[in-house]
Amino acid sequence: MFPRYLSHVVVALPARDEAQRIGATLRALGQQVDGGGRPLSGYTVAVLANNCRDKTAQQARRATPAGLKLRVREVCLPPERAGVVEARRQAMDWAAVLAGNDGVLVSTDADTCPEPDWLWQLLAPIQAGADAAAGRILLNPRGIADPIIHHTQQLDDAYRLAACELTARLNPDPADPWPNHWQHFGASLALSVRAYRAVGGIPDVACLEDVALVQALRRADLTLRHTPHARVHTSARLTGRVPVGLSTQLAEWRCGPDAWTVPGGAEVAALARAEAALRARYRGICNGDLCALWLTTPERLCRALQAPTLGQALEAAHAARLEEGVWMRQYPPVPVAQALEGIRALLYVGARPDAEPVEVQRGSPA
Repeated sequence: MFPRYLSHVVVALPARDEAQRIGATLRALGQQVDGGGRPLSGYTVAVLANNCRDKTAQQARRATPAGLKLRVREVCLPPERAGVVEARRQAMDWAAVLAGNDGVLVSTDADTCPEPDWLWQLLAPIQAGADAAAGRILLNPRGIADPIIHHTQQLDDAYRLAACELTARLNPDPADPWPNHWQHFGASLALSVRAYRAVGGIPDVACLEDVALVQALRRADLTLRHTPHARVHTSARLTGRVPVGLSTQLAEWRCGPDAWTVPGGAEVAALARAEAALRARYRGICNGDLCALWLTTPERLCRALQAPTLGQALEAAHAARLEEGVWMRQYPPVPVAQALEGIRALLYVGARPDAEPVEVQRGSPA
């Protein structure tokens, strides 16, 4: 990775009342190294301090280590637009201008500390041709005082990694091979400026703007690599600033693993097989009975297969299976420990796709 390339990389950092945490984040961003442990330089960190009642902007300027290119913008958004969604949108839009048309946007949070090679690892998939890359987000264990939350979170983490492995076996994605993970959130995300602009930037949603951005990328058939090597550590706040987010999940985990229900092993395998078959059918290859796999009607699947992109076809098929209601009756959620056990059993026996492909006409679900 050459210095000229890094000069077109901008890390977007929205921050609101983060004077106590932003110094640690900026110091970690200023200590980034490449794969050989050599210091990285040339990239820019753009801090958007919105509606701050403390000295976030001043602390950011004061705590910035020598050599780190820092830009700080203070804004006061109207109350109806002063949340995380608009703050991240403005931070990313500003970063896109700074990076230029051929640049790369990187997103993280002001309460998050990246590991020393985070930026290098997160940019590697984009250097290799991916449109976007998502890194692992680990909770700072010092912030989880409740042992029940910690235990449930660890079970959930193990479950989701196992589900990713099973899915990669049954529905392999060449752009996102195993080992991968499931997280694609604003604390550890990168994408090209061209991809960001191609989907219209941050979608207009009430919350989970990072998830909505990734959904937009998938809808447009842009590639996303979930790299397990790019890692950040974020705070485990029990009091959140958005209607739905990490804090709400932590509150649910407080009820214990028996109350935390997720898709079981059979459902994870069924979803993977259904998606694999629809991907094949979209490309004109028959790989199983789509109606039986998706538990929906031929008419709904036929409409899905007429979508202009594979991402939109998959989205329509998922909407169809949920609206029919059969899927949820067939696959009720189960406690996370039971789901993990079921997936590990499937991985142990070596689950594989169970249909031989044959050529068919695109658009036919039969």
